[in-house]
Amino acid sequence: MKVYKDNATEMQLVLQAKMGDETARELIAELHRPAVQRQAKRMLRSAEDQDDAIQDTFVKAFRALHSFDATRPMAPWLLRICSNCCVDIIRSRRTQHDNIDSYEHSLADDKVRVDEMAETKLIVEKLKESISRLPKQYRQIIEMRHYGHMDVDEIACALGKPEGTIKSWLFRARALLRKDMQPAIG
Repeated sequence: MKVYKDNATEMQLVLQAKMGDETARELIAELHRPAVQRQAKRMLRSAEDQDDAIQDTFVKAFRALHSFDATRPMAPWLLRICSNCCVDIIRSRRTQHDNIDSYEHSLADDKVRVDEMAETKLIVEKLKESISRLPKQYRQIIEMRHYGHMDVDEIACALGKPEGTIKSWLFRARALLRKDMQPAIG
């Protein structure tokens, strides 16, 4: 199927695709796929990542097609979407590698891992002791915030106190803990 690129044809295809015409969507994808492929190839090394970026580009574009202005050229819009998809892939790849790299030392040396675990356990024990020595109101909000994973507004609601009060108590409690833990953590 041969697709000719001109503004009037593209505008008509976009309008048809907005109305749900699958053939128009396929024609748009065929028309712009080479440019999107070049963009993905420029930004990504892996052919698999390039394919993912191309697919994501068209999926996102067709989901957002209702907001696209049919009087404008589609290529710059699609290339921007493709660039964003490529950046997302690069970020996710970097995050995955960072996570593995941060544990690499513990995989290589079991003794280091055991020593770190023992040190961490000791610090956790000292932290629990420090928390138990806090005044009741501070101890309570520290436990709610850090062990109960409650937000400040949830703590305020549960205790019937203003958010500002909870924030200042939380600040003071952390300052007391920091001061009490200083000898343990150096």
